[in-house]
Amino acid sequence: MTKFQYQRLLLSLLLIVIMAGCVSVKESGTKVSAPAPPPTTSVAFHSDPANAEVYVNGEFRGTAPLSLHLAAGTQKVELRLDGFQIWERELTVVAGNDTRVAATLQPK
Repeated sequence: MTKFQYQRLLLSLLLIVIMAGCVSVKESGTKVSAPAPPPTTSVAFHSDPANAEVYVNGEFRGTAPLSLHLAAGTQKVELRLDGFQIWERELTVVAGNDTRVAATLQPK
């Protein structure tokens, strides 16, 4: 076998291996579904005074009044407004139990 034929054979084998990795086989009658998303609950945020910035787990989510869908579990909630102390709480969100958060902010 010449060097050229050997290289051609190796290249052919490499292409077969690559192509085999790109092909998927589906069994008939088998359903594959994505896992269900985690349960969420509607949480309504209100602030006095209005228009406080709402942060959930450190991420800005909008300004109050605001309604969000949050995952069940413990969430760190902060409401911020210039000239006022930060209002922060740990909120336990229970799946299926809509929640209302009413925050009264205190001046600095």
